[in-house]
Amino acid sequence: MNENPNDPSRQGGPLAPSPQPAGNRVSDTVDDVTSAIRDFVSKVPETINKAVERALNVRDTTVLLRLSEASSDAVDTLVSSGIFKTRSEAAAFLVDEGIKAQATLFQRIQSKLGEIERLREELRHSVSPEMPK
Repeated sequence: MNENPNDPSRQGGPLAPSPQPAGNRVSDTVDDVTSAIRDFVSKVPETINKAVERALNVRDTTVLLRLSEASSDAVDTLVSSGIFKTRSEAAAFLVDEGIKAQATLFQRIQSKLGEIERLREELRHSVSPEMPK
């Protein structure tokens, strides 16, 4: 009798599952899932930290500036305390906070700039109505 080793109906063939007690397969699966969850949970803080760091480092413009000694000392204090890693990060934070603190000033400036642009446009049209913007 010539048996085909690849016959799926043949017991012990290549497609037949390896004999294992049912309880052992379940515990292996539970252990695998538990291990995967532990790996995932252990990486979450690292992933969040990287996302925050990327968000903090998204800066498009470089500005060279001179600081007073007192301002420089304040920036250095933020770095030496460990709040920020670099003077650049500390300075960017202070600039952002200063802009937030002066929000009403910036709103007034934006309003005046809008008014100035409107007056410029009015002057352009009074000189030559066909003049492009």
